[in-house]
Amino acid sequence: MRNFVTFKSSTNGGRSRLVALVLAALAVPLFLASAYAQQDPYFDPSLGVGDSIIRSDVFVGDKQGRVTATEGLFTRQMSGWLSGGAAVLKGQVVLVGRGCIGDTYLANPAGKIALIERGFCTFVEKITNAYNAGAIGAIVYNNNRPNPADNDLLIRMGGCGVNGPPSCPGLVPIPGFFVGRTNGLILAATPVTVKVQAASFIALKNGVEALLASGTLNRQQAGSLKDEISAASNAADRGDFATAVNLIEQFQADILALRNASVLSNADWQGLNDAASIIIVRLTAPFTSYTG
Repeated sequence: MRNFVTFKSSTNGGRSRLVALVLAALAVPLFLASAYAQQDPYFDPSLGVGDSIIRSDVFVGDKQGRVTATEGLFTRQMSGWLSGGAAVLKGQVVLVGRGCIGDTYLANPAGKIALIERGFCTFVEKITNAYNAGAIGAIVYNNNRPNPADNDLLIRMGGCGVNGPPSCPGLVPIPGFFVGRTNGLILAATPVTVKVQAASFIALKNGVEALLASGTLNRQQAGSLKDEISAASNAADRGDFATAVNLIEQFQADILALRNASVLSNADWQGLNDAASIIIVRLTAPFTSYTG
């Protein structure tokens, strides 16, 4: 039986960039037990700074059907070492409306991913309501802003109670992500199943392996980088977060040297470096006390 979550209201602010949300093509609802899986590699330097990827055939503007998104700071975490690998959230997206207390849902999100419009109440309230209604995840999309140019700006969803800290991972026990208004309206227009993947150790290693397969890196270069990632992952697993941070920082120094030597393109370096930076954030408090 689902444990219902209660919360106190707080403001929803904090602007930040993010990585990518990946949506799958088939609109097939999934059960909660199969919502998390090891799936496609996370690595796409063309998508910019962030922590997650969404793909779908509804995103016709990108040949791979990708959009960028940010991961909430109070939801079940999928980034960094917290995902237990390259965790993927998979499920059918359904538009529920604003999702505030007292609102009538436009569709039942049970066993699905609730698509929610920003506004009127806090992010915590919206995603908590979705969880209590049986959703396996939530995607919040931006509302019409006073300046229309801001409609597709990405923010970092925070909120840990009145006067609480901005980050409280796991407060709501389902993953939550934020996308721009344009992409939210695309998702709302038709039933679609999405895949959401986060930046993790295994995803970072997949990125290095992709560069090895393309011939950008040689075996020695790729092997050295993968050894650093593995060592950092092992350190995090045993709770030695300081060592893990040092190893990922060394990884960043090494890929910067490869970029400066014209081995890595700026885009390839940026993709690896951004993912590494996300992992470092997740290796510091309060994420180090999060147990999933």
